Amino acid sequence: MRTILKNGLYLLSFFILVSLMASCLGNDNPEETVPLTDAELLSFGLSSDSVSGLASVVFTIDQRNGSIYNYDSMAYLTKIKDKVIVTYSSGAGVTNNVLNITGGDSIWVKSGDSIDISQPLTLKAFALDGKTVKQYNVQLNIHQVDPDSMQYYRIASELPFLQTEDTKTVSFNNRFLTYSRIDNQIQLNSSTDAVNWTPEGVSGLPENAVIREIQSIGNRLFAYTEDGDLYVRDNLTDDQWIKPDKPASIKIKSILGYLNADSKQPEGLSLIIETNGIYTFAFTEDFIDWEYDSTPIPDDFPVSGFSNYCYQLMYTSRITVFGGVSLNGTVQNAVWSTENGRYWAKLTGNTGVFPPLEGANIFYYNNEFWLINGKADDIYNKDIYYSTDGGVTWKTRPEKCLAPEDYPLRSNASLVTDKDNKYFYIIGGKQTTVLPDVWKGFLNKMEFEH
Repeated sequence: MRTILKNGLYLLSFFILVSLMASCLGNDNPEETVPLTDAELLSFGLSSDSVSGLASVVFTIDQRNGSIYNYDSMAYLTKIKDKVIVTYSSGAGVTNNVLNITGGDSIWVKSGDSIDISQPLTLKAFALDGKTVKQYNVQLNIHQVDPDSMQYYRIASELPFLQTEDTKTVSFNNRFLTYSRIDNQIQLNSSTDAVNWTPEGVSGLPENAVIREIQSIGNRLFAYTEDGDLYVRDNLTDDQWIKPDKPASIKIKSILGYLNADSKQPEGLSLIIETNGIYTFAFTEDFIDWEYDSTPIPDDFPVSGFSNYCYQLMYTSRITVFGGVSLNGTVQNAVWSTENGRYWAKLTGNTGVFPPLEGANIFYYNNEFWLINGKADDIYNKDIYYSTDGGVTWKTRPEKCLAPEDYPLRSNASLVTDKDNKYFYIIGGKQTTVLPDVWKGFLNKMEFEH
């Protein structure tokens, strides 16, 4: 009896041990179980010793739509003449379950094989069950246009409010505003796309305002009159221009730009004023108190026909002016800059400078200063000059950046950019006659950026 009981206990212990072992084995790392129906590719890449940069191309796998592509296209003129090496990984962990069915032919492709990508690939990935299949269309994108060439389009023409030499377009509150003087009346037209324009009323701006010198800086518009008064419009007063109370002895001759506040300088307006018969630099924070002295401006400093740009660099506000006509009537090719509105330094020397130009357009584009349009001695500028060092030295853009043959060269045009600084718009201007048109331009690479 004891023997039977003892043997029974041994058998019971054995079955319990076997059961526990089975339980443990069955629950050990369940995530390592390979799903038989997983046919997805998890990574994809191409490489070739003869194609620079191919190995670094990042491919996106769109599982829902069954497509594999590179979001960032390869460089323009990239050529792939020979087969390339394909690498991939799959969810099933199998390296030889992909079939290339491109062009009607079928051939198994292992990771590391050479493959022809002269045309888009069609791949089928098979799961371990041999039945579940996922199809992918593979596309290697290569830029088909030169990213450093330019596109130009005439987007509007024969605009009636541009049928005058006395016109200026500025960007203000995400709109383009064009002020014009026609039949001795100031008109205002606005647009959000530079194609469709809407007439608006003008309030508070006198008829003797110098239209060509209206400037948009920050959230304000600035203008002055032929008799030297200053007018300001900001985004808090809607369309109302206001005349600040400045000293009567000060006559405004040019608005040079506006400085934003920084660690060294309060915000304010920089101008050329005439006082006691002397043209001198002046600065004002509130348009009531003015800082100036009796020091005349330099003989070669422009008083009209210049282009300016206000910006901040290394936490310091700056105003820079380009070209223009000095007080003695000489067309200039210098670049001047200031950090406090009163003391100006000439940045350019005698070499690496654009030619003397009046009525040109400066704008900041592609992380550079660009200078286009303008004229000197009735010779209209066809080149694009650019500077990568803040205006100290200048080079010309290659021919692929120049405007097309049907673009009329011009001076005294307005140039505005969109809020993303992607497109620029050349509005109006004059050659032998006024040019009542609008041109849109951009670098191709701006279209490629996301």
